[in-house]
Amino acid sequence: MTEERKNPLIPLAIVAVALLSCGGMIAAGVAMLRNGKASTPADDLAQRITAIHDMPVTAPDCGTVFKNEQPVVIVVMGQSNAANHADPIPPAAAPVPPMPVLHLGGCGLASSPVPGATGTGGSLWPAVNQALGGRWQGHPIVWAVVAVDRSTIAEWTDPDSALRSYWQTQMDRIKGTRWPVAAVLWQQGEADARDRTAMADYRDALAALRAGVALRGVDAPWWIARSTYCPPHDGGQVREAVRELLVIPDSGFRAGPDTDTLGQPLRNGCHFTVDGTARAAALWAQALKPAATGQ
Repeated sequence: MTEERKNPLIPLAIVAVALLSCGGMIAAGVAMLRNGKASTPADDLAQRITAIHDMPVTAPDCGTVFKNEQPVVIVVMGQSNAANHADPIPPAAAPVPPMPVLHLGGCGLASSPVPGATGTGGSLWPAVNQALGGRWQGHPIVWAVVAVDRSTIAEWTDPDSALRSYWQTQMDRIKGTRWPVAAVLWQQGEADARDRTAMADYRDALAALRAGVALRGVDAPWWIARSTYCPPHDGGQVREAVRELLVIPDSGFRAGPDTDTLGQPLRNGCHFTVDGTARAAALWAQALKPAATGQ
């Protein structure tokens, strides 16, 4: 009998699958083994960015909502829970109306999956828009979403990162509309909880990210969610970094919701169920309403 030849990639595949535990990461681990070679982190990030949804060609124009009114922009940035990775709304449920979305300079009415983000499921932001009545201090809201699953703070800030290049393009297009930006909403942290990012590193990187966005002409207050829950990882370091940023005078950061309080059964792994999405959207609306109503 001839000795069976062993595939040298099998141990690598086993290790990759064992290490990738958060939602969607097993699929990414399999993709890392293309053509017998492990891809680089930059390759993996580039693949995730290609999964960002464009504006549907059939999307109605935003003008049907704005009607000669001056809109204001709310920018959303983050990872999967800021994107379209929640459970989709069942067909029998009451639909959430589409909202104005600004994506790469074009504006259209869209629902989940929201343009500018990865994922094919549900999203928080249509429900948040509905809870705010689609208005911010008397002006219609247009949403600009930049959200990529599994993205770390380093991928947002690394000068050579494809994600940094992508969000810079988005900010340039937002600035080009000449529409004022009212708020930036940050929902990210699970990936850095997984990676055990140190508190000071996360704090300083997020402050640098805000400064970089301001340099692109998008200088508005940032509302930060405490968004680190992805079993079995402990997000204490990231949560502490957020706490420190919020107590710095004139830091430009404001307290968003603590979505880590939404545990099981409001989750499928890291991501929200339909009920979890509704609860998270309500928490966001509660955090934003004082500013949205001019209080």
